[in-house]
Amino acid sequence: MKLYKEKIKAAFNYSGNIVHLMKLAISGKEKQFTTGGINRSILLLAVPMVLELVMESLFVCANLFFISRLGAHAISIAGTTESVISFAYSVSIGLSVSASSIISRRIGEKKPKTAGLTAMQVIYTGLAISLVISTVSCVFYREILIWMGLQQALIDEGSLFCRIMFGSTLFIILRIAVNGIFRGSGDAALAMRTLWISNGLNILLCPPLILGWGPVPPLGLTGAALATAIARMAGVGYQAWYLLKGKTIITIGKAQLLLVPVIIQKIMKQAAGGTLQYMIPASSWMFMIKIVSHFGPNALAGYIIAQRVASVATMPAWGIGNAAGVLTGQNLGAKQPERAVQTVWKAGSVNMCYLVAVAIFWFFAARPVVSLFSDVPEVISYSILYIRFISMAYILLGYTMVISRSLNAAGDIKQVSLLYILMFYITQLPLAWLLGIGLNCGPKGIFIAILISELVLAIACIIVFRKGKWKKIKV
Repeated sequence: MKLYKEKIKAAFNYSGNIVHLMKLAISGKEKQFTTGGINRSILLLAVPMVLELVMESLFVCANLFFISRLGAHAISIAGTTESVISFAYSVSIGLSVSASSIISRRIGEKKPKTAGLTAMQVIYTGLAISLVISTVSCVFYREILIWMGLQQALIDEGSLFCRIMFGSTLFIILRIAVNGIFRGSGDAALAMRTLWISNGLNILLCPPLILGWGPVPPLGLTGAALATAIARMAGVGYQAWYLLKGKTIITIGKAQLLLVPVIIQKIMKQAAGGTLQYMIPASSWMFMIKIVSHFGPNALAGYIIAQRVASVATMPAWGIGNAAGVLTGQNLGAKQPERAVQTVWKAGSVNMCYLVAVAIFWFFAARPVVSLFSDVPEVISYSILYIRFISMAYILLGYTMVISRSLNAAGDIKQVSLLYILMFYITQLPLAWLLGIGLNCGPKGIFIAILISELVLAIACIIVFRKGKWKKIKV
């Protein structure tokens, strides 16, 4: 009986510790991750990053749900526009990777003033680049969409939507870049709150602006674009307000406001690799849309819906991957490479367990979930087919997410870019065209190609990581 009581007491204590750590993770008060238990560090960083991407998941679902009420044409217009934007803000993701990598090293070295100086150079660079991209895409939006293969009638229908979305690219680039600064400094909770504010506002604005509410007329696709633009501005405004308060671990004073070309050059060198790295999958998705559109609008709508809902389910796993990346950078900065290795394998195991559970979920829930976004039988069948094929890769995808983020944080961005080239341009796209169009297997052949490319990437990531060359890179 005494042993039984002790076990119950231990279980309550363990539960209490978990609740305490969850609260600590969400509050963002813990800033030290290079000492103490590895599992504790992973939990403290992963929880806000997972919650950040859960909100991103909710936003994607809500946005797709309301746009799908406008029909298959609206899904095609929005999906094509988003694919172009994802290509454009690859630049911001490159800056985010660079910021996270460099700043996490400086924090690991306990140099908050240098970290602050780097942060300001990231912001200056992001502002300049985003202004150029936003202006060019707004002016040449029609030519861009024609190249993407969108029909003239659809371009005319979504004209204002596209221009607003391309114009607001300025704010999404800044938001992503600054969140990279916060993550690199270990302030994942702040990055989480930024996304919750931005995407939460977007979700609230979508129904009245898209479908109409009271005195607000239904604006359709234009309403969706306005909701997104307003929300993105709010997110950047919150980031600016928090930085001006000076409550981050990094130090930003008058000395950090100076423009330092040497640091900008270093950031750009790192960011170039990260930008190229993320342009590879973004451009691949654009080409994939062109290949899938060969089989008609229902196949394209089915692919877009499935790709969106499948990515929603995996977003929490990317949060764990991001946490592992920050811990890798900070541990390397603190001269603890073996602790970084242990962190990656533990985080990868957690990710694998989560994604296996997601794969089981999709086996039973694919049809009811997809049916929320379309009632066209052909669209639904294509979506289910894609989801079931991609779920087969989940057992290894968890390690891919963690390892790729950790290699980036270690400064081995070029290696990850080469791995992405192997996946998308050497394996996925040629095989998708061959199986889908060349051998006339249709969308099923395309989805098989995507599955094979995911497995190729996972195996290659594990091999590269085990070689350990990333431990010796200077950032």
